[in-house]
Amino acid sequence: MNETLRRTWPAALVAVVALLYVWIGLTGHGWDRILGLAGGPVVLAALLAAHRSVPGAMVLLAAGALPLAAATWWSIATPVLAVLVLLLGWFAVRDLGRPRSDTASVTVLEPRS
Repeated sequence: MNETLRRTWPAALVAVVALLYVWIGLTGHGWDRILGLAGGPVVLAALLAAHRSVPGAMVLLAAGALPLAAATWWSIATPVLAVLVLLLGWFAVRDLGRPRSDTASVTVLEPRS
């Protein structure tokens, strides 16, 4: 597995789960609708914020995932999705927040005289 794929697959899976949160919001009623429609974009914002602040991105992940799971605790789907967001998001944010190895400075060696 190359470096780019290893760094991006957790973020892609988190984005898919965020879209599932939005889908739950579209089909929900009342607070479920509000929390689902707001939670998905907050989870996506966490992926974007990972480049600047890993702790801030972790807070956004929790803020996007946990309210809908708490509001629909009786369901099996939303708590499982929240666990997926937190687990996969932890890997994604950690990898996105780490400096890339392919952008490291290149040292040019000069020939000896």
